[in-house]
Amino acid sequence: MNYDFILFDADDTLFDFQKTAEKCFKETCLKLGVPYQDGYYEIYREINQGYWDLFSLGKVEKSALKIMRFVDFGKAIGFKINAEEFMPIYEKSLSETAILYPDTIQTLEGVKNLGKKIYLITNGLANVQRGRLKLSDIGKYFDGIFISDEMGTSKPSKKYYDMVVSQIDGFDAKKALIVGDSLVSDIPLGLENGIDTCYLNHTNVTPNLPITYEIKKVSDVLQILK
Repeated sequence: MNYDFILFDADDTLFDFQKTAEKCFKETCLKLGVPYQDGYYEIYREINQGYWDLFSLGKVEKSALKIMRFVDFGKAIGFKINAEEFMPIYEKSLSETAILYPDTIQTLEGVKNLGKKIYLITNGLANVQRGRLKLSDIGKYFDGIFISDEMGTSKPSKKYYDMVVSQIDGFDAKKALIVGDSLVSDIPLGLENGIDTCYLNHTNVTPNLPITYEIKKVSDVLQILK
């Protein structure tokens, strides 16, 4: 298949978000006197992902997501967290920490050299994503950047899709490929709009969705595009 438009997710696709988030979460806990020990980040990670999945499905507001994930983490470890204080410090730390996967630059340069148009589609928070794009210097590879926080809607909603494609000249769904790690936001965005999907499977789970391709690392997409 000859694809002209490649739409990449950001977190856990191009950015090693879990490594970034664990570092920033631990630093914020220690800074604010919140108890931290081995295994605590995994507790937070599961809670956080649950809220982001609900946000992707339109079942929770962003304002609630930003606060309740910390409140619920505190309940899980038996410590009352001042979420209003925790949130901005943690988000600032995230915005100032950009950890890419080792093959991210190679992948973006490779796709660009193949003459493809590259776009970023992300449900992340604007201040966090913009900060990390600047620090990592990968923003230069994209022909368009679509951050849900700036658009007022999230993947995989039809509104998000319509807003994205309306800003891509000559867009053709049959010549597009979505590359991402989420079976809740990335893959459904493709399936619901007739776009081929490339699932970055970090966890070796067996997806129960009709994906087009499955890869283990992001640079594997180059073999699909050649």
